[in-house]
Parts: sequence; structure tokens; C-alpha cells
Amino acid sequence: MTGTTDRPAGDAGTPSPSAQAAASDLMFVLGTLFAVKWALLQFDQLWTYAGPISLVASVFVASWRLMRNHESWADLGLRKPVSLSRTLGWSLLALIVTIAAGIAIEAAITAAGVAGNEIDPRFSQRFVNLPGNTPVFVYWVVVSWVVGGFVEEMLFRGMLISRLERLLSGGGLAVAMAVILQSAVFGQQHFYYQGWAGALATGGIALVSGVFYLLLKRNLWALILSHGAANTIGLTLIYAGMQPAG
Repeated sequence: MTGTTDRPAGDAGTPSPSAQAAASDLMFVLGTLFAVKWALLQFDQLWTYAGPISLVASVFVASWRLMRNHESWADLGLRKPVSLSRTLGWSLLALIVTIAAGIAIEAAITAAGVAGNEIDPRFSQRFVNLPGNTPVFVYWVVVSWVVGGFVEEMLFRGMLISRLERLLSGGGLAVAMAVILQSAVFGQQHFYYQGWAGALATGGIALVSGVFYLLLKRNLWALILSHGAANTIGLTLIYAGMQPAG
């Protein structure tokens, strides 16, 4: 984590990758994300870890690609914010808005009759051993902060938006399309255990998060905090038996 000011990726002193380099970055990062997850989902003993492992593998690949482009994660938003109180305020706002968006989307999907029958029965039981199980709860909370809070925000909001924007040649339309496309990929990554309803809801949350990323001048810390907090709330509700585990 370097720097002391909020600044978008590609400012003076940091070379922005060309469209060709951005395409290569996306190919390596998304290729890793999809391939590793697909491979792990084939094994009954490993499918529960398919999401976390594929995300961590992808962020390592993304780090390698950033080094090749003489960039760092600080250039994509993992840098010291100007104000701690401002960051916490934005984090709280992002938490409220993303939770509200997720609830609203899920309600609309339920009203539309999307039942989620497309989910493999194995994958729908991802958190079946979580209710009342403290060690499992602690494990998933740690994973939700490390992988959900940090890795997903770095990868989807940081890496994907910057590379998709560059691939689409920059400009306002490119930024908008980058935010939309990263949200589509984010939603797709949740499809295997949440079905269409979950994919659309998480995709909508990612869309809102992408907008916040831009409003925050591409600083990731408020989104990391809000994402980790939202995951913790959801896991706590399942642990306490207040929300279904499957």
C-alpha cells in the first residue's frame, strides 16, 4: 500500500497499459479464474473451496501482470485513503446501499418466479454445516474478509474495471461498460451455488460497488470494509439460524 492521495489508475508517473496489453491481462486473469474454479468443482472433496482458491490464484496472476506493466495494486486503489473518517462514512453508505440493492433484486426475482432449480444439489449445501458451528463460522468469516473483502474488490473493481476500460479505449462509455461487464462476471461467479437469483443479485451488488469505486476516485478501502462487513452479517445470520443455510 503506497501513496497518500486518492487518484485514478493511469495518472502521471504510472504508465497505462495499451488495449493489447489489457486484453492479455484479462485473458490470463479470467482464464485462471474460470479454469481453476471449473477444475475444483469436479471434485466432491474440493468444490467448497473452488471459489476462494480460484480467486486467490487469479489475484496472484493479476499481481504478476501488474508487475509486467510496471504497476502496483496501489495504482488500482489499494492505497492509503486521504481521510479515515471519510472512508468509514463511505463504507457505511456502501454497506447500506449494497445490502438494500441485494434485498430489492432478490425480492424482484422471487416475485418473478425464479426458483433456482438449476443449482447442483451439492453446491446449494455450501453452508449446511455453518448454523451453530463456531469453528466453521470463524473459518468462513476469515475467508469472507480475506477473499471477499480484499481479493474480490482488488480483482473485480480494481483489475477488471481498469483493464476493461483500457480494452474499450477509454472514455465515459468505456468506463460504464467496464463497470457493467465486471458486474456480469461477478454475478456469474456466484451462479454455481446461488443459481440465477443469486447471480443476478450479486451482479447487481457488483454494479453498485463499481459505481461507488468511481465515486471514491478508485480507492478500494471503503468497498473492502463494506464488502467484508456485508459478508459477516450474512454469515452471522446463517450461524444464528436466522437465515437458511442452503
